[in-house]
Amino acid sequence: MNNRLRLVYSAAAIILAILMSSPAADAFQNKSPSGLYEVNSIAFKIDGATPKDVYREVLQTAETPARFWTYVYNTIYKKLGSMPEYFDPILFDGDVIRLRQYLKDQGYSHAVVDTTLLFDNESKRVDLTISIRENRRSVIDTLKILGVDSLAPEVQKEIFDGMLVKQGDPYVKDVLEHEQLRALRIFLNNGYTTAGIDGVTATTYYSTDNWTVTFPYRPGKRYVFGDVEMSSNQDDVDSTIVFRQLDFVPGEIYNENKKVESEQNLNRIGIFESAKIESQNPVDTAAHPFIPIRILLRSRDLQEVTPELLVDDENNAFNTGLGVGYNNRNFFGQARNLSARMRFRLQSIQDLNFSGAFKEGVNEPTLLTKSDLQMQMVQPYFFSNKLSASWTISAEYEKQKFYNLNTLRNRIGLTNKFATYTVGFADWNLERVGISNIDTTKVTRNDFSGTREKQFNSILTLTLQRDKTNDVFSPSLGFFHSVSVEEAGLIPKLLGSRGSGLPYAEYYKVSFLVRQYFSDGGTKSVVWALRLHAGAAQLYNPQNKEPVPPTRKFFAGGSGSIRGWKSRDLAAFGNPDQGGNVILEGNIETRISLFPRSGKLWIMNLDNLMGVMFIDYGNLWNGLAEIKGSSIAIAAGFGLRYETFVGPLRFDLGLRVYDPKGAPDRQWLFNRKLLTESFSVIHIGIGQAF
Repeated sequence: MNNRLRLVYSAAAIILAILMSSPAADAFQNKSPSGLYEVNSIAFKIDGATPKDVYREVLQTAETPARFWTYVYNTIYKKLGSMPEYFDPILFDGDVIRLRQYLKDQGYSHAVVDTTLLFDNESKRVDLTISIRENRRSVIDTLKILGVDSLAPEVQKEIFDGMLVKQGDPYVKDVLEHEQLRALRIFLNNGYTTAGIDGVTATTYYSTDNWTVTFPYRPGKRYVFGDVEMSSNQDDVDSTIVFRQLDFVPGEIYNENKKVESEQNLNRIGIFESAKIESQNPVDTAAHPFIPIRILLRSRDLQEVTPELLVDDENNAFNTGLGVGYNNRNFFGQARNLSARMRFRLQSIQDLNFSGAFKEGVNEPTLLTKSDLQMQMVQPYFFSNKLSASWTISAEYEKQKFYNLNTLRNRIGLTNKFATYTVGFADWNLERVGISNIDTTKVTRNDFSGTREKQFNSILTLTLQRDKTNDVFSPSLGFFHSVSVEEAGLIPKLLGSRGSGLPYAEYYKVSFLVRQYFSDGGTKSVVWALRLHAGAAQLYNPQNKEPVPPTRKFFAGGSGSIRGWKSRDLAAFGNPDQGGNVILEGNIETRISLFPRSGKLWIMNLDNLMGVMFIDYGNLWNGLAEIKGSSIAIAAGFGLRYETFVGPLRFDLGLRVYDPKGAPDRQWLFNRKLLTESFSVIHIGIGQAF
C-alpha cells in the first residue's frame, strides 16, 4: 500500500504502548524525535448538527504547523519558528474521553465516537480522522426549583422570569451552571448575601432517556446596608464628596451591584488615586440583619503641573509634540477640576520635508502644525452622581497644506452614565472660525469657507456611546457603538442674529461608528477587527449659503481611515483637503500573534509582536446624490504591531487596490506595475488603527 498502513485506533494504541514500555521508550518520546510521527491533519466526520470547530476546541492534540515554520524552528532559531506537533497516543486517548464527556454534557447520552489513524512510515506523519454520531438528544422533562418560597415576591419573579433553563429544553450542563450563578447573583443583589445551593441534581431515566433537574436553593437571611466608615490617607477629604457618590444609604436592602457602581463613581471623579468599598462581616440582629461598609481612599495630589510629550493619530496621521498642563482637582471644593493645557504638535510628521522646513520655516508646505490653549472646569456631581458638567474655553491655530485655521471655542457639555457600558453626551459649542492663506487653486473657497473669512457658529451635539470592549488599547473581544446628531444655526436664528450680519451655517449632521472585535476565547493570538463609519451633513436653509464649517467637515484617508491614501488625501471630488459632507468608511483587519509563547529576543518580547492584514474601503463626497459604487475606493495591505504599556506601536503599508480617480486603465492594482505604480503609503502611529 505504498508504505501506508491503515490501522484502527485500538491496534495503533497497543503497538505504541508496547514501544513505550520497551527500553526504547525514552527515545520514542522526546530523546529521539525522529522516531515520532507528526500530526499531519485532524479531520472530522460528523453525523449531527454540531459544527466541526466546536469539537476541535475540545482536543488537546494539535496539527503540526506548516513545514516552513517547523524548518525555521529546527534549523534556524526556535523562537522564530513553531515546534512540530507529534502524535501522543495517551493524549489522543484522553481527547476521545473528553469528546465523549462533552457530548454527554450536551445531552447526547448515546453518542458514538470512533477514530481512524493513517500512518505514513516514509514521511513519519499521521492523519487522524474522528467520526462522531450524535444520535438522539435528551431534554429536560422535569424541572424543580426548591427553597425560594420564603423569598420576597419581587425576588421570586426575577428568578422565574429570567430562567435560562426551561422544561423541554435540551440538557446542557453549562447552562445549568450559568443558571445557578444567575440565581446566586440575584440573591446577592437583593440582600441574601449568605445564599447558597446544596448541589444541583440532574438525573436521567433510561425509560424516557430524558432528565430531571433540581435546584435546591438556601437563601438564608436578608441583609441591609449598615453604617458606612470612611478611611483616607488625607484628613481633609470632604466626606460629603464621598457620600454623594454612593448609590446606597444605610438601611437599604443590600445590593452588590450598587456597591460596585458606587466604587466606580468614586474613582470617576478624579481626586482619588484609588477608591475601594469593602463589605464587612454580616451582623445578625433579630430585627434588621445588616452589613457594615468600609470605604478605603487614597487621594491624589490636588494640584500639579505636568509636562507632556505628545504622540497621537489626530486627523488619521502620525503627530508628535510638546505640552504643559496644570490641574487643580478640588477647585473651591466639591471635587471640581480646573485644568489648563498648552500644546504644540507637528502633524503628519512622516510626510515632513525636513530640509525644506529648515530652509523655508513655517512657509514649508509639508510643515503642518497645530497649537492650542485650553482651560476647562469640570463639575463631577451635577444634580446626580451619574451626571457631570464641564465648561471649556479654547483657542486653536492649525496650519494645513492649503489653508490656516484660527478657532475660538466656548463649549458647555453634559455627560451622563446611563448604564454600566452606556454613556451619553450633550454639547453646546459657540465657535468663531477664521480661515486665512487659502490656496484657491486647491480649495474651492465657497464650498470650504463661504463668502467670508470668518464664521460664528452655534452647534448643538447629542452623542450616545456603548462600549463593551475588553481592553482600552488593544481590544480582542466586544464592541463599540456610537451615534451622534448635530445641529447648527437654531439658537442664532431664534435670537435674530441674521440681522446682525454675522455669518453662520445652518445644517444638521448625523454620524455613527461601529467597531466589533472577535477572537478565540478572548485571547489575542488571532483577532478579527471590523469597523464601519458613516456620516452626512446637510444644509437645511436654502437662503443661507454658508457651508458646513471646516472644523465640522469629514476627512478621509490616513492611518485610521482608508490606508492606501495619506491623511486628508482621499475624496470623490477634486480637492479632498477641504473636507466633505458625506463619508463612508469600512475596515476589516486580522491581527495575528507572530511568535506566541516565545519569550524574549534581546530586549524585545516576541509575545508582543503581531502581524496585521487589512482591507479598507470607502470615500468622501460632497452630497448624498454623488455616491455611487464606482467611486468607492479600496485599499489593502499589511503591518506590524508591538505592544507597549501605552498601546501598540504601529506600522502599516497600504496599497491602492482600486483608485476611482485613477486613469481608466490604471484604476485596479493588477493593471499597474507593482513596484513603480503601486501607490503604496506608509503609516506610523501609536495605538491600533481602530
